[in-house]
Amino acid sequence: MPKKATALSRSVRAALRSASNPVAASPATNAPLKRSKPTPAELAQLPPIPEVLRPHLDILFVGINPGVVSGKKQLHFGNPQNFFWKGLYQSNLIPQSIAPEDGYKLWSTWNMSIVNLVQRTTPSTSDLSRQEMRDAVPDLCRKISECRPKAVCFVGLGIYEIFAAQTKPTPGLQPVVYDLSEAEAGKPPLRPLAPNEALNSDEPPQFAYLFVMPSTSGRTTTYQNPEKLMYFKQLRYIRDCVSHSPPRPIDESTLADLGPQHKSRYFKQE
Repeated sequence: MPKKATALSRSVRAALRSASNPVAASPATNAPLKRSKPTPAELAQLPPIPEVLRPHLDILFVGINPGVVSGKKQLHFGNPQNFFWKGLYQSNLIPQSIAPEDGYKLWSTWNMSIVNLVQRTTPSTSDLSRQEMRDAVPDLCRKISECRPKAVCFVGLGIYEIFAAQTKPTPGLQPVVYDLSEAEAGKPPLRPLAPNEALNSDEPPQFAYLFVMPSTSGRTTTYQNPEKLMYFKQLRYIRDCVSHSPPRPIDESTLADLGPQHKSRYFKQE
C-alpha cells in the first residue's frame, strides 16, 4: 500500500507540474515552432519599406524587394540570416556592428542609404516577374538622378541584369557609369568608364560608379560569405576613393587585389 501511495503521489506531482507549465508538458517542446505563412492578401497590405534619400550619397545600395521578414519589420535586409549588415562592418564600410533596426545610421551618420527595385513584399524573389522588375527601372532611375550618388551598389546580380538589360553581368566594378548629366525617361543613361576617370571636386557628381555584388541573402549559396566579404572590401575601397577630397581615381590593380580571383561555389578563405 505505501508503494502505491508513493507512486500515486509522484503522478499527482507530475500532473501539477504539467498543469503549471504547459510548454514543458508538450511532447514537441524541443521542436521548432512552425510559423504560419502569410497569405498573398496579408502581404499586399504591407506598405513599402521607408526609403531615405539625400543628395550626393557616397553609396546608394539597391536591393531587389522586401522579403517577408523585412516587410513585416519594415526594415531593409531585416532577416538576421542576411549577410548585408555583417558585410558592412567586417569590411570596415561602417565602424561599428549594427542591427537592421539601426539601419537609419547609414544615412544619418555614414552618408549611405538603401532603396529597393520593387517595393512589393514577397516570400521569394522568384515571385517577381521579369516584367514587374523591368517596369520598376524608371522609378529607380528617378531616385538615382535625383539624389546623385557617387556610387550605386546593386546587391544581387539579377537586379543589375534587369537594370542594365545585360545578360549574366560580372560582379564587381562595372565598365560603365551612370551619367548624371543625362536624363532619359525610363532608360538608365549608361556610358563607358574612361581609364583613370575620377569624380571632380565640384558638386553635384557628374556620374555615379556602378558596382555589383552577389546577393547577401542566406538563401544564396553560389557565393559563400567569405567571398561576399571580398566584394564588400572592394566597395569600401571605392567609397574611400569617391569620398576623398579631392576624389581619387579607382586603381584597378588595387581593386583586383581586394576581390576574389574567381567565382567558386565552394570558395574557401585562405
